[in-house]
Amino acid sequence: MENNKRVQKAHSEDYFGEYRDFWWNLDFLKLRLQALELDNVQDVLDLGCGVGHWGQLLARVLNNNFNLIGIDKEEASIAKAKERAIERNLNKRFQYQVGDVYSLPFPDNFFDLVTCQTLLIHLPDPKKALKEMLRVTKTKGTVLLAEPNNFANGAIGDSVTQKMRTDEIVNQIRFDLILQQGKKALNLGYNSEGDFLPGYLAELGAENIKVYLSDKTTPFFPPYETEEQKVNIQQMKEWSKRDFLGWEKQDMKKYFVAGGGSFEEFEKLWNERQKRFQQIIKEVEAGTYHSAGGAIQYLIAAKK
Repeated sequence: MENNKRVQKAHSEDYFGEYRDFWWNLDFLKLRLQALELDNVQDVLDLGCGVGHWGQLLARVLNNNFNLIGIDKEEASIAKAKERAIERNLNKRFQYQVGDVYSLPFPDNFFDLVTCQTLLIHLPDPKKALKEMLRVTKTKGTVLLAEPNNFANGAIGDSVTQKMRTDEIVNQIRFDLILQQGKKALNLGYNSEGDFLPGYLAELGAENIKVYLSDKTTPFFPPYETEEQKVNIQQMKEWSKRDFLGWEKQDMKKYFVAGGGSFEEFEKLWNERQKRFQQIIKEVEAGTYHSAGGAIQYLIAAKK
């Protein structure tokens, strides 16, 4: 059911749950960052830091005690990032502050490493943000981007889609594409922006651009005994209770219409998506749901 009273949340707050801590295989990150020679960085800037997941994850895989400044536009997220830094004994080295990614309060050539995770997919002008990121990066310093192709991720099969008709699957894929295109048309970012970032960096004069594909999957199979599976099931059930299907229904309707869809078609596809999600929950509770859980998440690095 649709609740007309919406609680104002920090941007992307629905994606700040415990399951976010399982987005990467730590051995993959450690090897990639070693290959990029990042173990000697001293000053790090984490943009769109949210509650601190990405920067604090880097602290687990880099071998040096670097200093980090996290920037986010949401005061509530910054407050939570500070709390999490204290819990992880990082607060002496990690600072967090409210700021604008398009106008950073730092001089040119200031940081050894400037990084972000799932920030650029939310920006109307990612190239402008990249230009600012490069500005505050030291000469020969590194820009490191962790951004996805979420459209492809929505096409990953599972035990529910395995039983769906071809036209039903095509309808759901079309639903995702219209939503993403509509979000972009409203200048709210493009959820598959990761595909284009290496080209943007090249346009801006970055050098030694490297693109890696995360090896992380999110496999689901009974009896769901891993900590990651338990956390993901808990998150799915929480979303299910309030009909959260990637975005709130009001937002999805707005994106769908902006992407060229009609109100009538939206309701049809929304109901189909909701039915699919409820079937996933039903199969999880029955111990029959399964999926290899693939995803496309890029790790993109470049030198200034």
